[in-house]
Amino acid sequence: MQNKSIPQPLRRSILISSILVMTGCGFKIRGPVTLPYKTIYISGGMTQDLKLYLTRLLKSGLNTVVVSKPDEAEIFLNITETPAKQILTYNQAGQITGYRLVEQVKFSVNHKDGDELIPQSDIYLTRDMDFSIGAPAAGENLEILLFTDMRQDVSAQILRRLGSLSNKKPITP
Repeated sequence: MQNKSIPQPLRRSILISSILVMTGCGFKIRGPVTLPYKTIYISGGMTQDLKLYLTRLLKSGLNTVVVSKPDEAEIFLNITETPAKQILTYNQAGQITGYRLVEQVKFSVNHKDGDELIPQSDIYLTRDMDFSIGAPAAGENLEILLFTDMRQDVSAQILRRLGSLSNKKPITP
């Protein structure tokens, strides 16, 4: 039986070509986000879960410290979260069999001097969920998991938007 594997020189050239194509097209692994600001204050109407996920991401992914007092912050992240649950489908007996979960978040970032760094932006996520009348506890658990996933996704999106501030020069007095 013959071995029909790819010859070693051809394998090397394929590997090198793949690496060159990936670097040539601008492919780059995301690194940590750095901001030109040292402190950030988070305010607004949001669930404790969203605030927790966002604070964790900011602490682990930024060179910026989350402060608990507004007068200690250089920038302010203002968030308004509106979670919702909409009926999606009914069965023939008129019982609910599906929901649409909605996570809508509006946020903006301002400098302590009042300058708007990121204008009010919207993040709108939905997840569709089947619901079984015979297992309502399973439906509640699934709802919690889906909202958790959406809040983590929102936190990551806000962190990426904050990363765009590294291109803006901080205001120096």
